[in-house]
Amino acid sequence: ELLLDRILELLREKQLIKERGKQRTDSTHVLASVRVMNRLELMMETLRAALNDLSEAAPIWLSGIAPAQWFVRYAARIEDTRLPRTEKARAELAEAVGRDGYYLIERLAGEQPDLLKRESVETVRQVWQRHYTRDEAGETQWRKSEELGPAAEAIESPYDREARHSRKRDLVWTGYKVHLTETCDDRLPRLITNVLTRAATEQDVSMTAGIHQSLKKKRLLPARHLVDTGYVDAELLVESEKAYAVELFGPTRLNPSWQTRTGGIDATQFKIDWAKQSASCPESKSSSYWHEYQSKAAGRAVVKIRFSVKDCLACGSRAKCVRAAGAGRSLQVPGRELYEALEKTRGKLASERGREEYKRRAGIEGTISQAVRRGAARRSRYRGMEKTQLQEVAAATGINLLRTINFLGGKMIAKTRVSRFKRLAL
Repeated sequence: ELLLDRILELLREKQLIKERGKQRTDSTHVLASVRVMNRLELMMETLRAALNDLSEAAPIWLSGIAPAQWFVRYAARIEDTRLPRTEKARAELAEAVGRDGYYLIERLAGEQPDLLKRESVETVRQVWQRHYTRDEAGETQWRKSEELGPAAEAIESPYDREARHSRKRDLVWTGYKVHLTETCDDRLPRLITNVLTRAATEQDVSMTAGIHQSLKKKRLLPARHLVDTGYVDAELLVESEKAYAVELFGPTRLNPSWQTRTGGIDATQFKIDWAKQSASCPESKSSSYWHEYQSKAAGRAVVKIRFSVKDCLACGSRAKCVRAAGAGRSLQVPGRELYEALEKTRGKLASERGREEYKRRAGIEGTISQAVRRGAARRSRYRGMEKTQLQEVAAATGINLLRTINFLGGKMIAKTRVSRFKRLAL
């Protein structure tokens, strides 16, 4: 990373990259360098990995306490082991493995407490806590899938404790997510300014502030940051402007209400008069109730608005606005500062100029494609987040050098390819 930062510094000195320009960010998945396993395979391989580790740390002690069955059950890697086919036999084996793990931990606690600090043993403890329960009598039970905790906390492999299982629409993977940020100013090369590798389960919206902080340290903060919906929320729109003087430019999330989903009268169609603490609907009816409070769940200012039941019952647009019988329309909107930030961004994106400007964001897809083709960005060669980050930074550094050479050599940026058939319509 120091090399990437040094190259960026040199490029800034040569005026090939500038602060307070335009930048764009997007993310892609990264497959961890581990074998994807089902739950039973994970239990057996986790315990096997711990036994192999303890065989080096305390071989005499382990050989003295290990039951003979262990040398059969955990001798080979899980992919070389033939597991039972029936659900009942698999459940019985899972519980036997669970008892073995608890037995090992108890013996370590009583006889080799210092070895409990080893990473392989700690992994057993964490994996067992998620997948097993134990009653007061010491009976071990295999948890049902629906009883498991959130995936964000789940270890998926004893050989890469930081890799996580995630899903994005139809894509399912175990590993990480890398966030790439690059410049997109006119008449300057497109250069990657920041690389951030995080767990696959961490949402894009939680990365925005960290990306801005990293760019601030490099003295490469943009004036306008083009992102997709995943990186935007009301708080970030305000915070980015206040803390970093960065305009976060991207579509905001749609309200998940049934009105939004079905083309009805959603919250964005109501006009808010903050001075009068009143709202008016598309049918020009004014609200009858206004209450501002601090939401404990969201940790932000919220306004609750209601309309008169009398007005709503007589309204011709009621079917597109209210479903509850005998009730009037109610709204819940963020406080004034957040609401106005959302409206301002939506207004810019709705304009023709805003739509044209936002098209720049799509260019980051080409950078991700180049990183995948030239640097294998979607498949980690190493284990662990730190080493995976190193791989991604190395790919970004190579891309920057290549793009700088091409720019100085007068080589034009390639345009989006158009198929021969599509050209017929142009």
